[in-house]
Amino acid sequence: MTDPNPIPDLLKSLIDDYLDGTLDEAGTRELEQLLTADGAAREYFVRYARLNTDLHLEVRARRAGARALNRIDEMTTAGRASQRKRDVEPMKPRRAYAATLACLLTAACCLLAVGLGWRMWGPDGSGAASEPSIAWLVNAQNCQWGGGVNPAGDLRARRVLFLASGLAEVQFQCGARVVLEGPARLELLSERSARLWSGKLTARVPGARSGFEIVLPQGKVIDLGTEFGVAVADDGATDVYVFEGKVDAVPSAGAAGLVNLKQNESARIADGRVTRQPTDAPKGPDQFVRAIVPPPVVTPRTLRLNFDRAIPETIADGAGQGIGLTHRLPGTGSRLPAADRNLRLDPDNAQLELTTTNSDINTQYRLGNGEYLGIRLADLGFTGQEDFAVTTTIPNIPALESVGQFGLYVGPRSDKNIRGGLISRREAGEYTQFLVNNTDGNDTDINRVGLHSPGTDIRLTLKRARGLYSLITENRTSGSTTTLTIRHPEFLDGDANLFVGLFGANTQSNVRKTLIVKDFEATVWTVSRRADR
Repeated sequence: MTDPNPIPDLLKSLIDDYLDGTLDEAGTRELEQLLTADGAAREYFVRYARLNTDLHLEVRARRAGARALNRIDEMTTAGRASQRKRDVEPMKPRRAYAATLACLLTAACCLLAVGLGWRMWGPDGSGAASEPSIAWLVNAQNCQWGGGVNPAGDLRARRVLFLASGLAEVQFQCGARVVLEGPARLELLSERSARLWSGKLTARVPGARSGFEIVLPQGKVIDLGTEFGVAVADDGATDVYVFEGKVDAVPSAGAAGLVNLKQNESARIADGRVTRQPTDAPKGPDQFVRAIVPPPVVTPRTLRLNFDRAIPETIADGAGQGIGLTHRLPGTGSRLPAADRNLRLDPDNAQLELTTTNSDINTQYRLGNGEYLGIRLADLGFTGQEDFAVTTTIPNIPALESVGQFGLYVGPRSDKNIRGGLISRREAGEYTQFLVNNTDGNDTDINRVGLHSPGTDIRLTLKRARGLYSLITENRTSGSTTTLTIRHPEFLDGDANLFVGLFGANTQSNVRKTLIVKDFEATVWTVSRRADR
């Protein structure tokens, strides 16, 4: 038996597009005209829409639909009465016809509110605020939101998220989780669908809850239990990539152009069709962010010494007082006594006195007497990858003889290190700043700059920042600061057994001088990651 009132395919297509969120303004006008003209079409629309919404919207639609249909019947009856009255009062035909038409149009608009507007207005007319939540913002990282709105917590249908930058994760009521990467614009349509106007996202949907949709400017992607990514270009063309499972990629032209994509397959939706992309396409999985990784937690671990007290079980001075420094650079100081007479801790003046010795890292000259004091970075959490810094302050610097030097070092041993500080020129007490690599016991790549004089207060910092080494020299007498760099010491990269510390040496003279050390500080910036909550 044939249907006496068949629904045209055009009307079905328009209703499908509207409920999918892809119907444009012209299509909406056409749908309104068809519904206004045909009572059977209106009833079909109400029934079909009810089947495509969740329970609370279905109940609301049923009530509103019943009210609208009753209103149409009332107005139709009123129209017939007006027609009979017009037959009796032939002098008022135009006014009665206009009233009837207005009633029908009002009823049609009322019914359209059931389908076209139920997501915007509640049964009490209170507006979108009465709508239940369809999604939640569950994670955000470095987000800058556009439109003057900072979304938080529950999200309702028709909410548009303008993400200028950063990453945001939205969980839908159906279980789907979407990671949005700024800049992007995402409109929430229902608990099982959203429209990506621009930008990129990845979506993961539990296998048992397939059917989640991402509507696009030129089509849509329907999840079949999977994880996928979509990227919308400025012209609306969209790249789709499937990480796991499979999806249906549907062009705006309709289901006839549908393409099923499986794991590791990709396609482009553009110009009314879906085109599969080669597996080695440049815009593959690497363009998508699949999860929000918690930012690293950087924790500085610092040792500070002010030399205002003796510290047991550390290197001892001539009187047996622990100075606080725990190690010597391996390969140095082997001939020095346990109570080192070259060291004097002065707690009353909060300082350490270090007298230089005739020794030199360059050529490994007499290093058994070399004063290279410090700590092991591993004791501060160093594993070979972290950045670090070592700092000391030496006031009223003495006049060392030619090539005499003092400063800071870092390295695993005496023949594999980098050191920097001040080095004496030909004339006693004329200093230049220097930074030098030492490999196999020989200095290489030395960099010298500037000029300093005896009596100056100096603060030195030798550091590794973002893996690069530098020496910072602060002249606290003049207020100037200089930074030195040299060729990167690749031989230190990844070495977990590094020592840092300070030194003083009269390398080519037996004339010894005493350095006053006011403080010593070493810091390692350890890195860890918080668990995602």
